[in-house]
Amino acid sequence: MKKSSHTIHTLGRLSALSLALLPLLQVSADEFSYPTLLASQSDFGGVGLMQMPTGRMAPEGEFNLATTYNSDYQHYTASVQLFSWLESTVRYTQAHDWLYSGNPDFSSDTKYTDKGIDLKVRLLKETNWLPETSFGIRDLGGTGLFDGEFIAATKRVGPVDFTLGIGWGYIGNSGNLTGKSTEDAPGCGRDFNYNNVGQFEIKRMFSGCSSLFGGIEYQTPWKPFRLKIEYDSNNYASDLPTIYAGSDMSQNSKFNYGMLYNIGDWGDIHLSYERGNTLTLGFSVQTNFNTLTQIKRDPAAAKYKPIPAAPLTHVQAANSPLNNVKHSEKPTETADTTLDTKIEVAHTNIMVQSIVNTTIDWNKVAQELQTISGYSNAKIYLDSDSITVIGEQTKYRDRNEAHQRAATILANNSDLTQIKEYRLIETHYSQPITETRIDADKFAQVASFGYLNAKVSDASQVVVPRLPQGELVTRADKDWLDKLGFDVAPTMVQSFGGSEGFYLFNIGVTGSANYKFTDNFEFGGSLYLNLYDNYDKFLYELPQDGTDLKRVRTLIRQYVHDNPVRVNNLQLTWMDNLSDNISYQAYGGYLEMMYGGVGTEFLYRPLNSQWAFGFDINYAKQRDPDSMFGFFSDENQVDPLTNRAYRVQTGVVTGHATAYYQPEWFPNTLLRVSAGQYLTEDKGVTVDFSKQFDSGVIVGAFATKTNLSAEEYGEGSFTKGFYISIPFDLMTIKSTQSRAFLSWMPLTRDGGQMLGRKYNLFDVTDARAPWYTRPSVEPAK
Repeated sequence: MKKSSHTIHTLGRLSALSLALLPLLQVSADEFSYPTLLASQSDFGGVGLMQMPTGRMAPEGEFNLATTYNSDYQHYTASVQLFSWLESTVRYTQAHDWLYSGNPDFSSDTKYTDKGIDLKVRLLKETNWLPETSFGIRDLGGTGLFDGEFIAATKRVGPVDFTLGIGWGYIGNSGNLTGKSTEDAPGCGRDFNYNNVGQFEIKRMFSGCSSLFGGIEYQTPWKPFRLKIEYDSNNYASDLPTIYAGSDMSQNSKFNYGMLYNIGDWGDIHLSYERGNTLTLGFSVQTNFNTLTQIKRDPAAAKYKPIPAAPLTHVQAANSPLNNVKHSEKPTETADTTLDTKIEVAHTNIMVQSIVNTTIDWNKVAQELQTISGYSNAKIYLDSDSITVIGEQTKYRDRNEAHQRAATILANNSDLTQIKEYRLIETHYSQPITETRIDADKFAQVASFGYLNAKVSDASQVVVPRLPQGELVTRADKDWLDKLGFDVAPTMVQSFGGSEGFYLFNIGVTGSANYKFTDNFEFGGSLYLNLYDNYDKFLYELPQDGTDLKRVRTLIRQYVHDNPVRVNNLQLTWMDNLSDNISYQAYGGYLEMMYGGVGTEFLYRPLNSQWAFGFDINYAKQRDPDSMFGFFSDENQVDPLTNRAYRVQTGVVTGHATAYYQPEWFPNTLLRVSAGQYLTEDKGVTVDFSKQFDSGVIVGAFATKTNLSAEEYGEGSFTKGFYISIPFDLMTIKSTQSRAFLSWMPLTRDGGQMLGRKYNLFDVTDARAPWYTRPSVEPAK
């Protein structure tokens, strides 16, 4: 009964506060007299008040990077609204009063860093009568420091959002509904095991204390300025710094007050007064992956100006084979006459073909196809009634634009009375991937705007590529320079939240070159120059329980920091198609920075299919970081810096069977599931899920679980990470299919590690069911 009175008193204070503020906030005013109230970030990342979450979601595609700081914690968060109904947040939290370990030789003065993942799922959309209601999990798979669950409902009235919710675990530690967390009995009996780093503890969800929480967010008439008030349902008695470091996190008030200043469309500054004694400062920046666009300055598309059929000159007419036909005689309807007529037509076609060949500079046309429509190193074949172009599309993710530009160039350089079809065979790494057949007559209607909403796809169809027909009319013989390719690109590798340093990274430059002996056979390599890194801090220590995994990835310091110049890759590759739907490759050499060996990959991928299946198998040996081209010959090694013994990989068979799925019922997503053996000879499964936004930005997450126990694996329990893939043409004024790839690995450990390979056939065959080269969707105006 006493508990019910306390709860009623708490709700009464919230209700009284809300009612008292109504006249001041002019809630009854027309909402259009106020600026729009936008979703804002909480201290923990994700849409919320300060300490407390709300039921509100951000617009789909919103990406937010934020940090908050007070005397107890500093949070670093990245949140993305993957779908209109799903928000995900990755968070790192440093505790100021607690070091990572008591051994200064190992972690120096690195602060203890907690890692967590939050998810929030919308259950109900807001209506005139119903609030937007969401269910959330905080610190999923983390250490348990902040883990909790909640259900929150948020209703907008004019410029005000009202939130009421119930929380369990960390969010509900004040126990105004059930239980009460204290320093002697933290979490109301909830199983807080801070050593199970990275594990998903489903059994403790919705256990422990539970509490009601609530709050208000108000958009003032001045657009940049917002106010927040919340009732905090946590009492901070079970916070790790309180229990293990003796920090004072006393709570003088259950109410927290905050204000937010908006900096244009890209950032917010947060300032709040929490627990009645603590100032918190925060800053966030945001963008929306759905609405990102970039103005392009590509070469202008050619105007449609088909050349008319040219009449024969006197010389050509005199030499025409048709002069041998006796036109004065009236033909009779016989089989022979019909055959003669066919011969005449054939000779006519040959003559027109000859005229076209002698009046058009096809090498210049090939150059236009590269410059204007993006078909690199195009080869052109001329048949009696078709033109075939073979080339790699390097510019346009919107293939319809590429097809329109290419077909216009071909139409402007051919006789429409003769040429009936344009064939565009798209290649990647010299392998034919797709063929687009464009009907010349239908395209003429499209190009001349012969009907409403005419588009090039009306005149085209994509099919399995076939061999080109006719005569090669572009330069056939390549000199050795044409077969040699060069590239220089910046390189960055990073990890967060390690014991030796919160942020470990290296930046450098990778120069690569390859030589094509044939369309199928290539020799290539890359040289890495390390410009700067802080991996001198990385002194990875084997788990204290004596786990003895081979150090297949954690020797990163020796490879990067101790050797600033290194051959990352040097290999021979053969790539070909076994059939219309099966591709394969074989390769051997120095496959990546840490490994060399041999391997092969096969992929089954039908055209326009949402499914693909493949497998790779490899034999790999670990390279010696103290030798440019050497390998480890002895499995047992000693680290000269720490004088600790460890093992390396002197030979392993590793590979995976992989299924790829782009579900039509769940558009703009890709699921990959791989099963096999990893570098440290552990066996397991990797699941990778990614979402592509309208701009082409891809956000993904992956996790690998093997037959290693959490104790055998060490801190982190299993391999996991996140990545963002950004089209370069969102950052440049020139169209390109290239991408920037940024990844985050919470920790670098040895379990669940795959071999790096130069080429992946799913990427090579992307045009068959585009994922990385999908066209952008223009934002609604």
